Amino acid sequence: ISKHIRKLEQDVGTQLMTTGPTGTQLTAAGAEYFQRISEALGVIATATQRLRERSTCPTLHVACSPGFAVRWLVPRISHFLESSPGLEIAVRPTNRAPRLRAGEADVDLRYTPHCATGDRQLELGTPRVFPVASPAWLARHPPLTRLEDLLRATLVHEETHAHWQIWLRAVGVDVSDIPHGPRYWNAALALDAARMGHGIALANDYIAQDELANGQLVEVFATEVRLYPYLFMTNAERWSEPIITAFRDWLVAQMVPHGRQTLTYTSPT
Repeated sequence: ISKHIRKLEQDVGTQLMTTGPTGTQLTAAGAEYFQRISEALGVIATATQRLRERSTCPTLHVACSPGFAVRWLVPRISHFLESSPGLEIAVRPTNRAPRLRAGEADVDLRYTPHCATGDRQLELGTPRVFPVASPAWLARHPPLTRLEDLLRATLVHEETHAHWQIWLRAVGVDVSDIPHGPRYWNAALALDAARMGHGIALANDYIAQDELANGQLVEVFATEVRLYPYLFMTNAERWSEPIITAFRDWLVAQMVPHGRQTLTYTSPT
């Protein structure tokens, strides 16, 4: 490795590393060079790994909003795999949208109004968002008769208070102060907390449908608030690949009955 480094330094005419009592360190020029090329090296490594996988067994890498991954996708994904013999799937729940062009995922499923530049998207549905709680929690607390009563209740939040603030403003409730309550990392944990009687959480038509059907959660107020869509996103050049097309078609068939779905195809201009 040291020989390659010295050869590179000779080629570029700049010292990239220094060796001292504390070990070997990058120079300022070396650190800048590493920062600039590391993303490209990551793309090469990812592309090589994908190529190895295709030579053995095709794998679809899916990045996904954590709440949707845990509460909707994972419980149903076996149905897609049964119709696609020989295909493997790798699901990665993440709050950070992947760099699709860098090969961090093949597709991204995200609850967001934004599409990354260079990607193509399909709006799968814009679900209704509403507060839910367990029957036990509702039974041991004063009745909630007005939307403003939510401000004196224990509100279960996700990573920040922002989601509740946006929803309360959408229904006309003044939220000049930050609504307090326990915070959890994602929607899946927040709904689990609500199911166990920790307070009132925000849910939508997709991620809470099973608990609403079996009575573990109850809709507190019937509203028609719709905030963001679920987007299917992939690299524009890969839109028509057979595996990606099959997965997209399966999602559309599964999600249409449960949310306002517009089948809006968008590509960057």
